Amino acid sequence: MLALVVTPRVVRALPVPGAHDDTSAASLLQRMRASWSHPYAGYVESAGALALPASAQFESVAALLGARTQLRVWWRAADDWRVDTLSPTGEQSTRTSPSGVWVWDFEDNRVTRTVAERPGEVRLPRDADILPPQLAARLLADASPAEVSRLAAVRVAGRVADGLRLRPSAALSSIGRVDVWADRASGVPVRVDVFGRTAAVPAMSSTFLDFAATAPPVTDIQFQPPPGSRLRTGTRPDVVGIVRRFAPAEPPEELLGMPRTAAPVGLEAVGQYGHGVTQLVVAALPPRLARSLRSQLRLATGVAALPEGLEVAAGPVALLLTERAATGQDWLLTGTVTPEGLVRAATELAASPRSSP
Repeated sequence: MLALVVTPRVVRALPVPGAHDDTSAASLLQRMRASWSHPYAGYVESAGALALPASAQFESVAALLGARTQLRVWWRAADDWRVDTLSPTGEQSTRTSPSGVWVWDFEDNRVTRTVAERPGEVRLPRDADILPPQLAARLLADASPAEVSRLAAVRVAGRVADGLRLRPSAALSSIGRVDVWADRASGVPVRVDVFGRTAAVPAMSSTFLDFAATAPPVTDIQFQPPPGSRLRTGTRPDVVGIVRRFAPAEPPEELLGMPRTAAPVGLEAVGQYGHGVTQLVVAALPPRLARSLRSQLRLATGVAALPEGLEVAAGPVALLLTERAATGQDWLLTGTVTPEGLVRAATELAASPRSSP
């Protein structure tokens, strides 16, 4: 048992060859981006420190971003992979293929079959999103060479990994920095740490403890419903369905000096602004939904009652539910902008002309 605890620490302490090589930050960024389609397999541990307000509908999201999660992954392609989420009492296995998705809950002995995900589909965060390669792909997608710098190489899962630091240039970004290390041999990101502006510890950290930069065999990801399991056909939660149907107003074309990005067809009631790691999402909530969310937020830890509405921040993620009397609508604002930025956005919403979605 002592060897199991001590050995990983000894491996991390070994000298790293070429810890300060001459590869530029821009070149390393490009190498990471070139690895997005690279297959891999391994064991991942993530730790989140985001104490998000939770409801029954979003309990799994709060747990994913605010707790420790262990994952086993076999990744062949973006539409061909398997991820097992491990727990002390069992596991939940997700198998994704071009024909659809199987989710097996070990504890309930239940298998759920859903159709394949559509490009651009809005959904809740899932366990696979916190794998280092997937997390890095989202965070570094819009990073500019001017925003990145080099970090010394470290050992991750016993392999040499080259480091890159992203410091967002947006003044209202609530993310202070994102540190990413990529496997030197393959370029695949193997560790990601996300920090708020003032926090000394990561708000989210994800790292491989075991890693292989090779395509796992098909036999490793094949799935057959276990004998005696309960089978059902399911649908993924429609995150914005109720907003799309009953939203009383449509967000403006610009907020905080940021143009609104194009929304997928049917999601015009939800406004998204910003780029890279600095994102703002805005929606006008129907009165009944706003009342329900307001009741939950009043019970949340760290919630602040402002003239504009109820505001709560969990690390670099902030949320503001405005008061109708202050802004003319029940607006929900959330994203990786500072709390002060959310208040400014609420003020702009109050002054903007309102239109039906």
